[in-house]
Amino acid sequence: KFRPGQVWTLNSMREQPNARLTILRVESFPEIGPVVHVAVSGVSFGNGHTTISHLPFAESAIQRSVATLERETGSLPDYAEGYRQWREAFDAGKAGVFTITVAAAFYAVTGISFPPNP
Repeated sequence: KFRPGQVWTLNSMREQPNARLTILRVESFPEIGPVVHVAVSGVSFGNGHTTISHLPFAESAIQRSVATLERETGSLPDYAEGYRQWREAFDAGKAGVFTITVAAAFYAVTGISFPPNP
């Protein structure tokens, strides 16, 4: 279902209406299953930041997070350094993948308070 280059809208991000998720890479690990690496763009946080260039998720978390497929293919942002850092930490047993939704991870990573459900 998920392939590099796809761009999705996100559910549960009403206060970030321009938020988009780009699939960067999909790979599978025997111990945890499919991992979907994503970038999140069109978001506002901190000092005018608008993109998170690399976040690794369990495929099930991505399935719960996406709303509408906007594009099947597109150019990928540069995520090599973020992926490299994650992979080194993962291989050393010091990193994992998010199993929460992309919205919840966004708020956790940025330190913004998660908005209450309507």
